Order: sequence, then structure tokens, then C-alpha cells
Amino acid sequence: MQNAKLLVVLMLVATAASACGSAVSHLPMLNSEPKAGALLTRAPRTLRLFFAGLPDVDRSVLRLIGPNGEYRLRGLHTMAADDLMIEILDPLTPGSYTVEWTTVITNDTTIHAGKFDFTVTK
Repeated sequence: MQNAKLLVVLMLVATAASACGSAVSHLPMLNSEPKAGALLTRAPRTLRLFFAGLPDVDRSVLRLIGPNGEYRLRGLHTMAADDLMIEILDPLTPGSYTVEWTTVITNDTTIHAGKFDFTVTK
């Protein structure tokens, strides 16, 4: 009987832990231009991130970090109902780049953040 109670308690704890893990790991970013992990032969002039809802531009930040440090960006805005877009001001040279983002999706107070990499090959 005591073993059965212990088994039930362990199952409840495991279920609660797995539910919390999936809620915490959910990020609203669905896609990006350039794509995460992309190998580009031509440097992009803009960054565009697509989300599972309308991002709040006033509470969003995009950063681009590459071989020469942080790159200047301008004009964060939305083009559609689910994206953030920004212009890259500095020319990108061959190398690895990281896009760091933070946003709040409309009607959700959670601050979401993430990052992804891409590479310019020439």
C-alpha cells in the first residue's frame, strides 16, 4: 500500500515537472530571415523574425553581434501581423553572426528572449 502511494506521488511530481518544462521552453519565434544556421553567400541588409503572435515593437529589442562586435541597426518595426524587422546599417563581412532578440507578444506579459546564428561566407 505504501509503495502504491509513493508511486502515485512520484507520478504526480513527474507530470508537474514535465508540464512546467514545456511551458518554460516554449518560445514564440517561428522563423527568421536569415534562417537560423544559414550559410549566406550574400550579406543580408535586414533582419526579420516571425512570431506566434503580434510582437510589441515598443517592448522589443534586436541585436546583431559579429566579428567586429555589435552592429548598428535602425528602424525596428512590423511588416505584418507576426513579425519584427530592422535594417542593418553596418556592412557585414564574412564571418559568424548572432542575432539576440527580446520581445513581448501582444496580450501576453511574458518577456521572451532567444538568439540564433548565421554565417556570411563571402
